[in-house]
Amino acid sequence: MQKLFTWWSNSEAGVSSTGLMAINVLLVAFVVTCAYTDTRTGKIKNIVTFPTMLLGIALNGFFGGPQALLWALFGWAVGLGIQWVPFVLGLAKAGDVKLLAAVGALKGAWFCAFGFLYGAAAFGIIVVPWLAARGELGGVRDNLKSYFGMAAITQQVPDAPTPTVTRRYVPWGLGLGIGFLIALGTELLTSAGRASWIQW
Repeated sequence: MQKLFTWWSNSEAGVSSTGLMAINVLLVAFVVTCAYTDTRTGKIKNIVTFPTMLLGIALNGFFGGPQALLWALFGWAVGLGIQWVPFVLGLAKAGDVKLLAAVGALKGAWFCAFGFLYGAAAFGIIVVPWLAARGELGGVRDNLKSYFGMAAITQQVPDAPTPTVTRRYVPWGLGLGIGFLIALGTELLTSAGRASWIQW
């Protein structure tokens, strides 16, 4: 069981170079598709996420044996868990949960966790031009200005301002996609697919 926590990448879990290449190609196709559909339609589709979960587990098991199969299942569970609480609280979409679960099944728990952090940082950058393109950035700015101004005057925490963003959800899938591509890029910079992203 301890090895599930110490294997950082597919190759360390015993996946062959051929299997690693197939998994990486599938990962890129998957996250690009999810980022596109989430940005265009606000949905990450089951027809993409569920087959990717199954393929991730199957490919790791086929090219790495029982230990890699178990490692992929652990990655799937961690990916599912990362967004589970926000989903239950209504702060995340089911598609985001399934996206992370699929990436965990493909690339393992640690890749999923680090890619999620990279994605959160990327999302913080891309959400500004996204709101500006929709003409909603000014409303967000005014809300923040009013909120902090009221807090400074009253020395109390004011009630939350009325939301100005007309869509409840923003394209989180795009940020996650960028984060996972960054994590993959840093992994590919090292030999044998070892996880260089843990040093970043």
